[in-house]
Formats: sequence, C-alpha cells, structure tokens
Amino acid sequence: MSKLQEILYKNYEESLGEELIEVKEEERKPSKEGQVRLFFMTPPEFVLVLRKEGDLNVIVPLTSYLQLSITDRYPPLIKWRGLNLVPLPFWVYANEKLLQKYSVPVFKIRKLDPIRDYVKTARTKGIGEWREKFIRKTAERFRDLNISSIIYEVVREEEGKSGIVVKFPITLKEEIERRRELALAAQPASYLRGSNWLGVVEEDKLILYLPEDYVGKKVAISLGDKVIYEDVGKQRIIIEDIPKVSSYTFLEEDLNVQVLSD
Repeated sequence: MSKLQEILYKNYEESLGEELIEVKEEERKPSKEGQVRLFFMTPPEFVLVLRKEGDLNVIVPLTSYLQLSITDRYPPLIKWRGLNLVPLPFWVYANEKLLQKYSVPVFKIRKLDPIRDYVKTARTKGIGEWREKFIRKTAERFRDLNISSIIYEVVREEEGKSGIVVKFPITLKEEIERRRELALAAQPASYLRGSNWLGVVEEDKLILYLPEDYVGKKVAISLGDKVIYEDVGKQRIIIEDIPKVSSYTFLEEDLNVQVLSD
C-alpha cells in the first residue's frame, strides 16, 4: 500500500505548476455557501465554500486522490458526474474577489455538517509518510491565497466588520520597546504566522485571524506568560496600540492562542 501511495504522491508532485489562470471579467460568479468551485491553478483543484464571513470565504480543498487523503478516519465522499472527491483536513481563507478571479462554480453540496465535522476533528499525524506529505504539499499550494486574502481584507479597512478590539497592555508595551534586539531587526513582516493563528500588522494594530473551530469558544491570547485577552473567540480579533518596533516576527513564537476548557 505504501508503494502505491508513493507512486501517487510523486505523480501528483510532478504535475504541479505555478501558473494561475484568470477567469474573464464577464464570466466571474459570486460564491455561495456549499458551492464547489474549480480553482484554476496548475493543475486545477476543486474547493468547497464551507462558510462565508463577509468578503472572506472559508474554503476547503477537495481532491480525487482518495488513497492519499485518509487521515485517522475516512473522509466524507462527494460524488459528482462520475468523479469521487473527498475534503482535505484543513481550511483556507479566500477573499471574494480573488476567488472569483481564479475560480468558477461547478456544483453545490447541501449537507455540509459531515464535512465541517471532519475538517475540524481529523488528525493528520501518524497516518503514513506519503499521506502526510500530500496533505502538507496541498496546503502549501493554497498558502499564498490564504495570506493574500487576509492582507487584502485588512487593506480594505472594513471598520464595520464583526470582531473584537482589545488594548495591548502598557506594561508589556514598555517591556517590548526596551528590547534592544528588536531595534536591530530587519524590515517588519507584513504578515505573521503563528502555530494556530494568522496575523497582519497595520500601523499600531495587530489583526489576528483565528482557526474556524476556535470561533465561539472561550480562548486565551497570551504573550509569553502575560494574558492579553481571555473571552469568546472571534474570527478576527484586533489588538490595538501595539508597540512600534522594527520587526514583529518575534510574535510568531511568543504569541499563543489557546482554547480553554469549560
């Protein structure tokens, strides 16, 4: 079985290209929840619009590589015109305009709960070398779309968008500003990637985007051993009045988001 998985993975890897193909302006269609779209990368990939958050779509890649997609359990099977597809165990943010620019709708799924449950709970460790590699490689294909969508959303400056605004603690701010090594760092990163969050720094704000399965649960956001926020998680949390430093990459290691038990 592992030999077959190795062959399938290498065939998949060899087929990958970097080209994105734009949909003609007049042929672009809006996304809807439950919609399966064909994303025109090389080769094309199917994606499912699992949820919409304003102009941000939570999408889940679908694949026909069934042997490489099994995690700790079998994923839900989606059948369409003789094609068998299964969801991969991760989700990606896709801005509406970017999604329309590079994908078109092809069919719709009505029962989303089994897919939503699978994506939230599937475990991907200890499932075999080639399956783990396949899931990581597919996630890499959507990484730039994920980051570009979040940056696009922040630049749009939607002040009315649902979210939480919290103040950065003054004592922590003073402590960080005293850290000499930060002043010697390189140019600031426009976006940040923590272990379980994505973020963008804009002026004196840090905009955090949490995993979908953290939304609605009690979470704690801490920097080192100092708690910045402890309450119900939202898709987007804005931390205001952060210290001005040359680089914010230290946050990728030091900032932690944790779901608290009831």
